[in-house]
Amino acid sequence: MKKAYLIISVLFLVNHNIFSQNLHKVDNIVKHYPEINSIKELAEKVNYDFKNSDLEKIRAIYTWIGLNLEYDDLSYNSKLLKSPELVFYYDKDDLEWIKRRKIKEIAKKTFYTKKGLCTGYAYLFYTLCNLMNIDNELIYGYTKTSFRDIGVIPDSKNHVWNTVKINDKWLFFDITYGSGYTYKGVWQRKMNYAFFNADKNLLKLTHFPSDQKWNRHIEQKKLNQFCYDPFYQQAYLKNKIEIIKPKIGEIIVNKKEKIKLTLKKSKKINDIKYLYLHDNKIYSAQIDNRDDSFTSIYFKNPKKNTSLHIYINNELALEYKITVH
Repeated sequence: MKKAYLIISVLFLVNHNIFSQNLHKVDNIVKHYPEINSIKELAEKVNYDFKNSDLEKIRAIYTWIGLNLEYDDLSYNSKLLKSPELVFYYDKDDLEWIKRRKIKEIAKKTFYTKKGLCTGYAYLFYTLCNLMNIDNELIYGYTKTSFRDIGVIPDSKNHVWNTVKINDKWLFFDITYGSGYTYKGVWQRKMNYAFFNADKNLLKLTHFPSDQKWNRHIEQKKLNQFCYDPFYQQAYLKNKIEIIKPKIGEIIVNKKEKIKLTLKKSKKINDIKYLYLHDNKIYSAQIDNRDDSFTSIYFKNPKKNTSLHIYINNELALEYKITVH
């Protein structure tokens, strides 16, 4: 039995490596695409180049969008989905036609300007899937945009992403999250494939679908719990950190006690720095690894209400609101 298990494990690793290599080949091909003049032309080229695999087609459009679009982060209002417009229609079919037309218009504008919000990214992805006859849906919902959103229960949706059905299984994609980030108002292009066929555990930390069908699918917690979570950043996701406590994103302390964070022990956690927003100075955290199962991390008391920004191996990992009483 052990020998059989070993053989299966080896075969799985070999297949996984081949699978990853194939997708990297897709990326390299797409990086050298010539100028594409229309959405239809892009769909036809992807269909031709990757005719044997729907997953490779999806990888191709994910990479192309990420490499060719720029997020249009002009104001805070750009992070909110617009309220529904007043639409006159005859029946349900007419309303669906109007919705599809609007999606096509936004996808087309995003393609030609090479700029867009999450709607532009997701609608272009959706339109390309449809042109290639790949079963897909748009998912509307909510994501935090900063630590200031901790504890705020939204009254409207602010994000949209994609799901694609491949081999009778729904896979999740967020090319907006996967293509880069905004730093001090400037778009930084940086491909992130964690949101290509995103793991459900990752989505549970970052995305809250408004449709209960998708909430059940990823086993998402209730909205108020999601909103009170810490603000998870890239290093947290990359290093697969697990918080023991505090799991709530607002830490309440008195003026005399240190702030303590307890994490599940990990060999990847060896350098932790932090800053408080009110003084913007970098400090080294006190790390206690004496317990075999947990790592305890201590931060000096900020003496006033602020926010705590935690860096692991020089990358931003976690953000908390701090209330001092």
